[in-house]
Amino acid sequence: MSAFDENPYSMYFAQFAGKLEQHLRKNGISCEDADRIIEASSQIYFEKMGSSASKLAKMLKRQDPANVFIDSAHRAIERHIPEAKDTFGSQTEISRAIR
Repeated sequence: MSAFDENPYSMYFAQFAGKLEQHLRKNGISCEDADRIIEASSQIYFEKMGSSASKLAKMLKRQDPANVFIDSAHRAIERHIPEAKDTFGSQTEISRAIR
């Protein structure tokens, strides 16, 4: 079993990533570029979701998986397609796509 499978947030990520891929493809992004963006966003997402060192810190600072995904996807899109950060790569548009 991989670390991805053991992470309780992987189910959320998989759901959001599928919707993000559809959103990117609808906006003319190639499959290859969409995969790169999703891979980059997964690194950011899982780093943020697993960054709390203690259980107490995690309980006090619960993060909504959807909001973390939106921020992660926005940052990944900004890195790979800077001109899209204000259009289909904006946090508002990503939020609409995954909800």
